[in-house]
Amino acid sequence: MATVYWSKIMILGDAILLIVVGFIVLLFWQGRRQAEQARRHVEHYCKQHQLQFLDIAWQRGRPAKWARHIGWLSTYEFGFSSDGESRYVGQAKLLNLRLVDVQVPPHRVPSA
Repeated sequence: MATVYWSKIMILGDAILLIVVGFIVLLFWQGRRQAEQARRHVEHYCKQHQLQFLDIAWQRGRPAKWARHIGWLSTYEFGFSSDGESRYVGQAKLLNLRLVDVQVPPHRVPSA
C-alpha cells in the first residue's frame, strides 16, 4: 500500500517538474522571438529616420497592460548614430511582439 502511494507521488512530482521545465523553455523561446522582433522594429525605425543602427540590448521586462492589450512589456535600449561619428542611446518598448513606444534623445542632424 505504501509503495503504491509513493509511486503516485513520484509520478505527480515528475509531471510537475516537466510542466515547470516546459514553462521555462516557453519563456526563453518567447523572449528570443521578442528580441528578434525588437531588432527588426528598431532597424526599420532607424532606416525610416535616416539613422545608423548600431546595437540593441534588453533592459527589463514585466507583465503590463498597454491600452486594451495585456502581455509582457519589454524595454530595449538601442544605439544609433545620426552622423557616423556620434553615438546616441534610444529606448524601444514592446508589448509581446508589438512596438508600442520609441524614444530617442535630441541628436545632431547632418547637413545636406
